Amino acid sequence: MSYPVYKVLHLIGVFMVLLSLGGLIVLSAVGQSSNARWKKLTAMTNGIGLVLLFITGFGLLARLKIQWPWPGWVLFMVLIWMVFASLMVVSNRVPKSAGYLWWGSLVLAGVAAYLGNLKPF
Repeated sequence: MSYPVYKVLHLIGVFMVLLSLGGLIVLSAVGQSSNARWKKLTAMTNGIGLVLLFITGFGLLARLKIQWPWPGWVLFMVLIWMVFASLMVVSNRVPKSAGYLWWGSLVLAGVAAYLGNLKPF
């Protein structure tokens, strides 16, 4: 696949993860985290988005000809990916943290956008 196709699929993965986390955080905040239908939909969207992010992220690295050892910004992106993967569990188990998770995921997404676009280190 070409670089633009990988990039568009990567962004779709980002949107899926943020959409699912936002939905799950809102469900937790209003006390509806036991709503099985929406919980299943957000979990599926989150999982598919994370897998899409993972695959297309490495595809983008291959297109940029970045090999091991990875630069620091790639390592931070992998760390951010793992944090996003764990936020779903946190929002289910600690519903009182909904406000922190809401703003924290926005900050994480901003940091990831900064690292992905500027590749500072």
